[in-house]
Amino acid sequence: MIPIDELKKYEILAELDPAELKFLSGMAEVTHAQEGEVLIQAGLPARTLYILQEGNLMVAFPDGRAITLHKPGGVVGWSALVSPTRYTASVTCLTDCTLITFPGSELLRLVQRNVVMGTKIMRNISKVLGRRLPFLQEEDRQRLREKR
Repeated sequence: MIPIDELKKYEILAELDPAELKFLSGMAEVTHAQEGEVLIQAGLPARTLYILQEGNLMVAFPDGRAITLHKPGGVVGWSALVSPTRYTASVTCLTDCTLITFPGSELLRLVQRNVVMGTKIMRNISKVLGRRLPFLQEEDRQRLREKR
């Protein structure tokens, strides 16, 4: 369980009320990953959503493009919430990292069952990902447009 004060710091959870954050805190875990560790492999089933607390990540797209995330609140693994739930990029730790993790299947069920909460989460993920649009492949852009 992660304190709700910690969760509400992050942009993708910013609109959630205390009761919603409390519910999410019960499924969230803190994970530590080492420099060089691959968190996500493009093409594999998307099973986890990650929020960066500390460290640096490289998001590498199959076409050779890459971006780095180094600010707390960076989100990777959003594909766990979007059909066909396959990761669209690989993510590697450039430094030792601390991340908040959410099991994708549980979070997806929550988003589907609780429309109000799900809308808030998906809207915030869309905002975060919108800043990455120049780096996304066309198929990813289309998936985002369809979810809005």
